[in-house]
Amino acid sequence: MENEFGYFSKDVAIELEITTSTLRRWSIELEKEGYSFHRNEKDQRIYYERDFKAFRELKKLLANSVPVADAVRAIASRDLVSENAEQTPSVYSEMIRLSKRELEVIVKKAIEEEREVLLDALQEKMNETIEMRDRLLTQQLKNTFEENRRMLEDQNQETIKVPWWRKLFQK
Repeated sequence: MENEFGYFSKDVAIELEITTSTLRRWSIELEKEGYSFHRNEKDQRIYYERDFKAFRELKKLLANSVPVADAVRAIASRDLVSENAEQTPSVYSEMIRLSKRELEVIVKKAIEEEREVLLDALQEKMNETIEMRDRLLTQQLKNTFEENRRMLEDQNQETIKVPWWRKLFQK
């Protein structure tokens, strides 16, 4: 029966098979003896596993004909927090309440920041792509220029005047 948020009196009473008025009476008696219960913002008692343990012990003592005052004193004087290995967290949590307008402003700001980051990343990627394209284009132009230069050199060598007698003997 683990619940990290605690239990209300109705749930505890059902679990212990007692009435809610009995539970309330026992709680008041325990508080008089210094036992403390967590309370929510409406000042309702919130019960945890350590409280279940205390009430089970109290119920056993009362079933063995121990007077209520003595049983309550015995339970209140015990260190049930250290006996109970782990206490569940408090009902209270750190909550931040925002109006719809405040939330919209925060969301818009977050979207703008994310948009700026994405635009910067896109700009960087485009710059890299353009730079790579320019390098490839420059390389292609160099290769084409070099190829044209070789062709011209070859044509120039062919067009060099060869004496007629050389042409005759080369064949």
